[in-house]
Amino acid sequence: MSIGILAAAGSRQARRLYDRLEALAPGAAVRFDLGLEPEDRVILDGDAITWNGHRLDRFEAVHVHGFTYQDPVLPPADPICDWSLWQTGAVLQQQKYSFLFSLLSRLEAGRCRLYNPVSCHLDSFARFSLLDRLGQAGHRIPALLCTNDEAATTAFRDDHDSLVWRPLTGGAAWQVFQERQRRHLIDRDRPPILIAEAIPGPLIRVYALDGKPVCALGCHAPNREGLEQLETFLPVSPDDVPGFETIAPALAGLGCRWAMASCVVTPAGPVFYDVEPDAVLTDLPDRLAGHLIDALAASLLGRALPAPPQFEPAPRDALLLRRMLAIQFDMEASKYAP
Repeated sequence: MSIGILAAAGSRQARRLYDRLEALAPGAAVRFDLGLEPEDRVILDGDAITWNGHRLDRFEAVHVHGFTYQDPVLPPADPICDWSLWQTGAVLQQQKYSFLFSLLSRLEAGRCRLYNPVSCHLDSFARFSLLDRLGQAGHRIPALLCTNDEAATTAFRDDHDSLVWRPLTGGAAWQVFQERQRRHLIDRDRPPILIAEAIPGPLIRVYALDGKPVCALGCHAPNREGLEQLETFLPVSPDDVPGFETIAPALAGLGCRWAMASCVVTPAGPVFYDVEPDAVLTDLPDRLAGHLIDALAASLLGRALPAPPQFEPAPRDALLLRRMLAIQFDMEASKYAP
């Protein structure tokens, strides 16, 4: 069995997954650098996808980490260059991206199990349409508005007690939307944003693989009463979440073999606010990240998923000199404020 890991060469998460796969099945995993360095040799032809001598199209499974759909393709923000000169590297970046997109599309058309296929990244690029697909499939989503128009925003705000907002594309946290946000974000000269009804209830994260839940986490906002703490993750029992059994299949219905859903728990069932098809685990407490890496490795190998871990509330690691970060705590707390 051959398992491929496509990720940036320096990815800590990819390295941890590779090490776990080596422990479970020595020699099964092969790493490939999404950076496509000059020494890499990748060939696409009518019959094969060959990367540094490996027939990638014949691999049993491939995990893709760190690839994001872009439209347009954005040049990397490299500060160590002469910005007074035309940086032609942006053209090379576009060519690399186009090639990777073609390669991943070819892989998706074959027999390889992809975590996740490139279509998932394409579909999740615009979060409004992603959530709308969930709603069309019968899952609960909040009332949504995608706009930069002040009149539309005012009418939407009049219809709901409280609102949250996030950028329309990419990964981001939902944050409160009040008068200050309206003044700074809503304008015909600014990009549209996504605004949603803030439905009351606890926010949970559900990680799923192959249509099955592997971990459910509650989240307490950063706290600076006494000894300051960043977010604290809490164990969530599926029995305490009405409709919990619908969350993982909903992600599978989007074509995601591996994904994280952000939901608000209500008596009528979970309300989907976001889906992340390439969940980043490096900022989670180590034990939780380790469980998810174990589950992902097992799924790639076609083995049974490990049972959800038993754990006490787990705070994120914080800096020692927290008193110097009062403004940062204010900013973080504002994301959770009513």
